[in-house]
Amino acid sequence: MLDEFDWPVTREQALAALRDFIDHRLELFGRYQDAMWTAQPFLYHARISAALNLKLLNPREVADAAVTAWREGRVGLASVEGFVRQIIGWREFIRGVYWLEMPGLAAANHFGHARDLPRWFWTGETHMACQREAVTQTLRHGYAHHIQRLMVTGLFGLLAEIDPRQVAHWYLAVYVDAVEWVELPNVAGMALYANGGRFTSKPYAASGAYIHRMSNYCAGCRYDPAKKTGDDACPLTTLYWNFLDRHEAELGGSPRTALMVKNLQRLSAEERAAVRVRSAELLGRLDGV
Repeated sequence: MLDEFDWPVTREQALAALRDFIDHRLELFGRYQDAMWTAQPFLYHARISAALNLKLLNPREVADAAVTAWREGRVGLASVEGFVRQIIGWREFIRGVYWLEMPGLAAANHFGHARDLPRWFWTGETHMACQREAVTQTLRHGYAHHIQRLMVTGLFGLLAEIDPRQVAHWYLAVYVDAVEWVELPNVAGMALYANGGRFTSKPYAASGAYIHRMSNYCAGCRYDPAKKTGDDACPLTTLYWNFLDRHEAELGGSPRTALMVKNLQRLSAEERAAVRVRSAELLGRLDGV
């Protein structure tokens, strides 16, 4: 593990990491911040969250560095806006959420999910290419970017009905930047919707088609993201439709998720029944998916 350890641990190293991001990756951050690619764990991300959370960097100086690069004409506005929004518009907002919602947030479980975290979260040994890529990368580097956390491992935790406390404890254990005030609201509140939408307007539920659009993970995977049922159907796709089916009344009443429910209602009774059967099979053997 130490062979690949390159995180800043001093103030000088943190400032060097910030300069490296501003000079070499910020320009393309806005365009590719949500992208995922096999064997490319970092892409155009800053990799300074650990330094921020350890107080080696100040959020104000990080935002100022990005804005200065824009004022000097070195970086486009779209990338700077997207990055500053992550620092001030979300990270500092989450700080307030934590102090407002604790201690209840730590035990929140809106959907009553109670399944155990699959063992492969500690090994990466799963047939799902997207989960394997994200988990293996996490175990190797202690890092995954926000979409990998929200829409790969977090999405699986939501759709597979994993106990939110187990998921949150895993995130706290494996990421170098994980301190509870920033980790818990993002995992329990955003990725898992465990607090019932206290600061988010919808569960971040999606099928395997989302990951297919945003990455190359699905290429060569044994599962097909376009299929809802069958042995080769993507578990995320099957469990996505199952999630909609289980929570149809609640999700149909929200303008943010009503369209998802309308799509569900286009399925025949036979298709919905097949989704339920296949989902029960998957949920009964999460260690083997």
